[in-house]
Amino acid sequence: MTQASVPARALRISPVALRQKVTQQLERHRNGSAYPVMLLRAEPVWPHDPIVLLPDGRTAHVVACESPLAIWDQLVADRPDEVLVLLTDLAESALGDGVRSRVFRHRVIAVEPWDLVVDAFGARQPDSALEQEVWAGEALVDAMPPSGWPKLATPVLTRDVALRHLAAVRLGLDRRGGGPDDLDVEALLRWSAEPGAVEAFGLLRAAERDGLTKWLTSQYGSPARALFALVAAGHGDEALPLGLVCHAVWRTSDSDAIRARGRIDQYFGKLDDDTTITGFADAVVQVVHGMLSEPEGRRHGHAVLDRAEELLIQFGAVSSAADSPILRTGFTRRIGAAAHALLAALRNPAEQALDAAVSSLAEHELAASESERVRRIEMAQRLVRWLSADVQPPASVADGVDRQIADWGWADVAIDHVWAGDDAHPELQAAFRAIYGRAQERRRAMDEAFAGRLQAWATAGPGNDGGLLTVENLLPRVVEPLLRADRRVLLVVLDGMSAAVAIQLADELSQHWVEYDPLAGPEAGRRRGVVAALPTLTAVSRTSLFAGALRSGTQDNEKRFFAGGRWGKDAKIFHKGPARGGAGEMFAGELADAVADSGSLVAVVINTVDESLAHGREGSEAGWQLGDIGFLRSLLDLARSSGRAVIITSDHGHVLERGGEKVRAADVASARHRTGVGPAEPGEVELSGPRVVAPENRIIALWDPLLRYQSSKAGYHGGASLAEVTIPLLAFLLPHVTDVPAGWSAVEVRRPLWWQPQSAPTTTAAEVPSPTPKPRRRPAVAAGETLFDIPQPPAAPTTQDDRADLVDELKKSELFAAQHALTPRRLDVKKVEAALRALVEAKGVLPAAVLTERAGEIPARATGFVSTLQRIFNVDNYPVLTLIDDGRTVRLDIRLLREQFRLSGETS
Repeated sequence: MTQASVPARALRISPVALRQKVTQQLERHRNGSAYPVMLLRAEPVWPHDPIVLLPDGRTAHVVACESPLAIWDQLVADRPDEVLVLLTDLAESALGDGVRSRVFRHRVIAVEPWDLVVDAFGARQPDSALEQEVWAGEALVDAMPPSGWPKLATPVLTRDVALRHLAAVRLGLDRRGGGPDDLDVEALLRWSAEPGAVEAFGLLRAAERDGLTKWLTSQYGSPARALFALVAAGHGDEALPLGLVCHAVWRTSDSDAIRARGRIDQYFGKLDDDTTITGFADAVVQVVHGMLSEPEGRRHGHAVLDRAEELLIQFGAVSSAADSPILRTGFTRRIGAAAHALLAALRNPAEQALDAAVSSLAEHELAASESERVRRIEMAQRLVRWLSADVQPPASVADGVDRQIADWGWADVAIDHVWAGDDAHPELQAAFRAIYGRAQERRRAMDEAFAGRLQAWATAGPGNDGGLLTVENLLPRVVEPLLRADRRVLLVVLDGMSAAVAIQLADELSQHWVEYDPLAGPEAGRRRGVVAALPTLTAVSRTSLFAGALRSGTQDNEKRFFAGGRWGKDAKIFHKGPARGGAGEMFAGELADAVADSGSLVAVVINTVDESLAHGREGSEAGWQLGDIGFLRSLLDLARSSGRAVIITSDHGHVLERGGEKVRAADVASARHRTGVGPAEPGEVELSGPRVVAPENRIIALWDPLLRYQSSKAGYHGGASLAEVTIPLLAFLLPHVTDVPAGWSAVEVRRPLWWQPQSAPTTTAAEVPSPTPKPRRRPAVAAGETLFDIPQPPAAPTTQDDRADLVDELKKSELFAAQHALTPRRLDVKKVEAALRALVEAKGVLPAAVLTERAGEIPARATGFVSTLQRIFNVDNYPVLTLIDDGRTVRLDIRLLREQFRLSGETS
């Protein structure tokens, strides 16, 4: 031990250090009394419990003695069986022989920090670098945790190990569940933001404070140097918000930024190093990013952002933060840029800035916490693309219904989001208004054209539907074949569900169910629409649904239809009242029993959507989710456990109140139709014929979604618009079902082209592996997708000859033959060929169930089938074939397929 390591003054000793020192002395020197008096040279201060329990069960009584007389008082006093420890800073020469003769080892025992520290760590000696840190010995003694320092496996205690443990204690890493191994730049910066942390650091002895600062800055470079410069200048607790400001200001060189730098430099005291500040700022951005992504740190992260905005104003640096990828100012500017680009693209479809502006907004750090706001902007972007495309009016009722399901219903989803608007940004609000207005004009034009087709079709009556599915033949054509095949069915009627609502629910349901087209036959499956009865009211259309014929009635009528045995003797129907359970029940026990038992058909009516039209919905967010629809989620869970096929449909759609106008008319029968004499006025259409369930088989209905006959509500039905007349049909089976009903085919849900980004990413970062071999050529990787988005692959061959050439060339490839031979279960090459052709024809993206079915396998084997295809195509683990959209969709990268198998054609 070097002489320099022994302090010139008595040390203040902690209970942990005292316990260790006393135990060490008693073990090393066992002669004499079992309960000696021990004089320790330490500061005569003891604010702790005077009784300290020793490891061997004895107790030590600690007394601080500032004078020889105080020591004599303890020596002559009667005391129980305990070790008496007297703390004194007196020299031995001041005590005399009488005192020394009566104490342990006849001397004052020095408390040497390194002796204690090395022993505490289970080592034999410190290294020379640690001994040179004179301040560290006392600090390590003082900071020793209650359980002592951890025992090391090495005989030498090194400087970095000891100081890392010391820093972990002084920075309170244990309060965040960390330890010495977690000490890094992030831990330092997070420490600075803890209430009172920087202040507590300032209360350390100056030597320890300076020593720790020097060591930490040597370990962690620029971020630590800048941080402790702020601490020294009295601004350490603002390190995170100040770092965000620096990140913005040091990224630009305009005059405002230069002036702001001068003001900010004062916060760093003597530090004048741009490289250090930029390194510090970059580290802060990463730390705040982590805070915002953690549920437990999100609130603190937003508080940091709020303070950073205040500092921007204080330093006159608001304009310099316009490009910040994390500050609120940068996010607001990107919203402004997106709003400007939306308006520009609306005026001029050739404008190219919109996609870049929206992508830039989505990449901002705050996009995640402002997800609904960003989603509305993305919806506006989609509508701009929709408006820029040429749209022909419906050629027939069947054409209109099909396009409402496949295209225009998606536009309704986007319109609902845009209508919801923005609460703060005037330019964005103006863009939303303009886009909504244009979109609503187009929808009105489509509805007007459809009304004319509907008028002619209704007049012609049954037999003129060309195979079109109507509400009264839905059960005979879809449900009855299942019942004849002894298939158990759950029929859910979401009263008032429109195509737009169905699109959103189906997307969520596809995570656990496979959607089928029950009328596909030999054709590819698609989602179908159903034509409602006229007028589009519950009393007419829902009654017709359950009756299997055009009727008007009530719930009692619907119950009689089921009781009459048309849909089987054991068929049961549950309406709003009987379906609801009592206290503590999600739904009635009778409904749960019916779904669980062997009965063939259980029909359940859920009125959530229809009731929202009358009473509105809580909250301002647009769109529908599964959790919004009563007990539907729990009902489907029960159907899944019971192995039922699920049919989800409606009795009519609806239009929403969007600042419409009330029309005065006589003989008003609902908010959207009347029975009075004609002629039809603007916005109306006269409908007559066998499909009109009304007196004299005639009504006048509103086709204009902005008109109504009655007082304002949240939404309406009864009219002749596409959104009211079109009923969506969703059919689902579980993924593992092997006995798919005859005529059923998995649905390939194709989002409209305008829904997709113009330059969609080829894959996500999470999908890209890190293989060791160097690829022949590697495609670029871009960011992830938003809800409803499935990435589109790179440009693929479009002609039949090109597709044939690609598949034929691949079949002749030696590499393909080798890969195919390596599969654990030899897959029929014809199925591989069929799968590849299906993917190429679909431009590289298909639902897994659809792909499996197209290849000749049953959808229940989709997981294993796709896994085998990946073994064949993903040479060297490169993502030629990947699962995306939470494993529901397969994506083929055609360019990478050509590269990996060295096929001809475009590969760059």
